[in-house]
Amino acid sequence: MGAEKKKILIVDDEVEIVDFLARFLQRLGVVAIKASNGQDALKKFNEEHPDSVFLDIQMPDKDGITLLKEIKKIDDSVKVIMITGKDDKELQAKAKKYGALDYITKPLDLSELSNKINNCIL
Repeated sequence: MGAEKKKILIVDDEVEIVDFLARFLQRLGVVAIKASNGQDALKKFNEEHPDSVFLDIQMPDKDGITLLKEIKKIDDSVKVIMITGKDDKELQAKAKKYGALDYITKPLDLSELSNKINNCIL
C-alpha cells in the first residue's frame, strides 16, 4: 500500500484561482479540495481533514485571518499558506502571527508557487 496522497484545501472567492491551483496541485499528485467562501471552507475542512490550506486573505463572507484562526483552533498542525491580492506587510505579519507558514501574492507565479509548495507543504 502506497503513501496516502496529501490533501490541500484551496479557499478563494475567485473561482479561476481555485481551479488554477487545483489543476496545478493535481499534476503534483495532490488531492485538491475546493471552497469559494469561508463557510464552505470550514465545512470541507472538518469533513476532509486536509494536510494544508491555501487561504485567500480577502473574501466577502469571512476574511482569511478570521478563517485562519478558526482552522487553527480545529487543527493547530495544519499548514496554511495565505493568498493575497496585494503585498501588504501588515496583513502578512498578522497572518504569520496566527499561524500561517507563508503567503503568495496574486497573480500567482508558477515558480513561486512551486517553491512554496515544495518548501512548506510536500
